[in-house]
Amino acid sequence: MFLFKTLSRIFLTTFIACLSISSFAQSSKNQTLVMVGGALNVCSSVNAHHCTNQNELQGKQAAQFKITERALTELKNAWPSANESHRKRVIQVLSKLAKSNSESVTKSALLWTWRDIDNESLSELDSHEFNFILDMLEVAVLDSNGNRLKEQVFNDLNLEKANSDIVDFVGASIKVSSQTPKVLVVTASSRDPYAAADFYQSLFENKGIKTEWLALTPASAFAMTHNQCADLKNIRQAKMHVYNREQVYTDRVLAEQALCDAGIKTVREKIQSATAVIFNDEQQTNLQQVLFDNNGKKLPWFDDLQSRPVIMSTGVSSLLQAGGQNAFGSVPSIISGDGITSLRNKPIQQACTGCVSEQATGELIYSSTGGLGTFNYGPVDSQFSKNNRMPRLISILNATGQRNGFGIDEATALVMIHSTDTRLMTVIGRSGVTHIQSQGENKGLIDYWPTGAVIDIKGNDFTLSKSSTDKALATIKIPPLPMQRFGNIFEAEKLRSLLQAICLTQEKQAVAQQDEFLLAFNADKNTEYHRLNNSQTGCAVSNLAFSIETF
Repeated sequence: MFLFKTLSRIFLTTFIACLSISSFAQSSKNQTLVMVGGALNVCSSVNAHHCTNQNELQGKQAAQFKITERALTELKNAWPSANESHRKRVIQVLSKLAKSNSESVTKSALLWTWRDIDNESLSELDSHEFNFILDMLEVAVLDSNGNRLKEQVFNDLNLEKANSDIVDFVGASIKVSSQTPKVLVVTASSRDPYAAADFYQSLFENKGIKTEWLALTPASAFAMTHNQCADLKNIRQAKMHVYNREQVYTDRVLAEQALCDAGIKTVREKIQSATAVIFNDEQQTNLQQVLFDNNGKKLPWFDDLQSRPVIMSTGVSSLLQAGGQNAFGSVPSIISGDGITSLRNKPIQQACTGCVSEQATGELIYSSTGGLGTFNYGPVDSQFSKNNRMPRLISILNATGQRNGFGIDEATALVMIHSTDTRLMTVIGRSGVTHIQSQGENKGLIDYWPTGAVIDIKGNDFTLSKSSTDKALATIKIPPLPMQRFGNIFEAEKLRSLLQAICLTQEKQAVAQQDEFLLAFNADKNTEYHRLNNSQTGCAVSNLAFSIETF
């Protein structure tokens, strides 16, 4: 916490000293980019398990579902697939449930009751059919006055302080960037962006910052650019596979229709007037559809989104901040894929922008043209250590010829500060960021930058700053690593654990294995280890050589 507050003061002071508020807002060269390596697990009325005190929560607590005659009729008439047997069986089960369940229930309660009656009918549904049923059964959650009850965020009650630190940092950056800040929230990553809007809108509203949901969805983006706003409901169902939203989130759907009817010029003006844009976490291909058309051409508001003074992305939307051009060519963005599979099979370029690949599960799919391009130093990956994604980051570097890749841990953010005369990075939150510098296929240098690290940028080189190393803690005496081959290195968080062990023991060599892959680490005269904080992930690694071979 102390490190975070110190860093916040340093960076915000730098902003004020170097940049006037007016010039900051007008220049696309002045930007703070905060890429969070996962979803924000902050306290809200829906996510009470993230709260220190659940008794103080107000607002919507859970989505509600009810089996009504209207819903059953619409389920019969609008079944989304050609599978007639699924439709008949579902109607039979739900009709039976309706006789004994006349009240609204939560999703979990509905599904448990369904499983008790006919688990097979539930398990055989495909994802489109399953989501259709839930959408059609969902009902609006209303307060005592009949108004829609919204999810509310309570940052002061966060169980995870790292998430509070990230939100506080972004809020402070927004306020420094403008005397009258305005935040736009884009929830297009979600299958149901209307449901996600409340959480992200509330995130900064309770900090006194004007926040508005930008009703830019795959449906509204397509309708606006094809002059089909009158058919927005049908487009929503066809492109997004969401249903019945006008009944559940009436205000959000009306806002989407109003924005669509107002047109592209209004969308651009709204974005241009915003101090910050916040992108949510869920699915890359959904977010791509509000940035590009199917052929990969930038949509009219692309440059406006890209140039906001403050941009915050969470989870998969952080992957789509990568893009643009650098000295090594076009910067790609990762779309999907399993780590170990990506080492075995050649990565596949996405067939079309925003489309879902039909390739086998586990194949590494990437967009060669990248995403929003606010970060053009190399591809980015999220939930890096938790899901052990070193293999897929290396694989995309191999496939595209990019030199640098960046993996951000969960509950952690990589902050990029870019002004006319300042370029640096820092890490805030819980854990750290892994930087890989490729030096050929499956080999290179690896860095681990813990929370509190400040990174100097010179061209395409990234170096732990002297300000960080000068404040490093004293080394601690611990036993050397055992002379053994460490197993299952690409599972869980074992890679990060090994890097921390190498760092703390000042080790020169280590070898690990995963199936047919052998991972070797070798330190040389350029390798450095610095303990930046006393957490389990607080040891910084610089220029540690690695290679991956098969046997």
